[in-house]
Amino acid sequence: MTTTCRRLLTAIVVAGFALRLGWALGVRPEAPWDWADSGDQFSYYHYGSEIARGRGYVSYITGQATAYYPIGYPALLGALYFVALHTPITNDLMLVTALFHVVLSTASILLVFVVGRAMAGVRVGLIAAAVLAGFPNLVYQVSSVQLETTFIFLVLAALAVIVTHDWATGPPSHRRVLAFGVAMGVAVVVRPFAAVLIVGLVGALAAVRIPWRRVAVLAFLPVGVIVAMSVPWTIRNAVQLDAFVPSSTNMGDTLCIDRNLDAKGGFRFADHDGCVDPDLPEVERNQGNTKKAISFVLHHPDRELLQIVRRARIMFGGDHDGIEAVQTLGGGEMLTPRMVDATETFADRYFFAVLALAVVGLPTYFRHDGRPARLIALSGLVGLLVIPLLLWGNPRFHLPLAPFMALSAAGAIDAGWRWRDRGKVVPTP
Repeated sequence: MTTTCRRLLTAIVVAGFALRLGWALGVRPEAPWDWADSGDQFSYYHYGSEIARGRGYVSYITGQATAYYPIGYPALLGALYFVALHTPITNDLMLVTALFHVVLSTASILLVFVVGRAMAGVRVGLIAAAVLAGFPNLVYQVSSVQLETTFIFLVLAALAVIVTHDWATGPPSHRRVLAFGVAMGVAVVVRPFAAVLIVGLVGALAAVRIPWRRVAVLAFLPVGVIVAMSVPWTIRNAVQLDAFVPSSTNMGDTLCIDRNLDAKGGFRFADHDGCVDPDLPEVERNQGNTKKAISFVLHHPDRELLQIVRRARIMFGGDHDGIEAVQTLGGGEMLTPRMVDATETFADRYFFAVLALAVVGLPTYFRHDGRPARLIALSGLVGLLVIPLLLWGNPRFHLPLAPFMALSAAGAIDAGWRWRDRGKVVPTP
């Protein structure tokens, strides 16, 4: 990479960091007070605080051990909060959360460059980094207590580990695949959807034309690491909940929310006739709601297709969830109506522009040279798109797609650049 490109990358990362830090210091909501107002944010903050204070992962509703949310994000917050509470740095846990998000969100800019360079060259990597650096909703998210900032970083970290291998030399070493597994393991305990990258790894290994037995061995290594990293949490749940729960008990609720004949595609409480009695113990409720959701899909496949369309409309209907998130934290609405309108409008317009470019740039994932890195990134794009469409409609669910959209949009911009310069002798950076 040339000196000019390094300077451009540095400028992009510094600008992205400045935007995020400025927002984090300027928009300082109070800690969430109540689940009814703040939803998942209250739960993440509460459980992180409880873990930091040594009180464990105990439901604030039942007073008993819970596994309703995957342990990853609350545990990360718990570790941060423990350090904050036991050092003289600061006891402001919301500031600690925001600064943690600033670091991870800024690191994601650098990581998307690394992935983009491996996929399609330095210029695509730089453009993707610039697009991600300026993504308004990703800036807004740093002041929230939502897990998307962390999840995006972890997915990109796992991608960066594996795509930076020189695939022209053959398959990656066992050491690199194990490192990929460790990164994947952390991502999976935060949100299990990250496991879709394993599919991309299998495709990439097959693309370098090695025997299927070796493909199986190399794919098994990260899967084994992920399973091993999930064992302690699974044992804890077996002891505390007397059930096999490798991740969480909220999947049943998530699946049944949008599955009955009155469903409209968006959020509802899991207390309608498409779900079991909400007062059942969480393990029994999780199992019952999962069965009811599967049964509904099998008996109403046409309705399920309609719901997928409705979920997609909600999921891609806008991109200002970060503003709504900070407005629902403790202390109530802190931004003026004029500021809310301006920030939401800007975020939505930026998102729709990137989305349009991303659609045009989809061939970036299918270019003729067939780099295996593209197959792995493509598995993330497809998986993180399809899985939410099988749940219920929420604009926040498209956030993990932001780096993949940035990569695709960068491909479109790069293609336009090359078309403009066709016939000229232009040095490739």
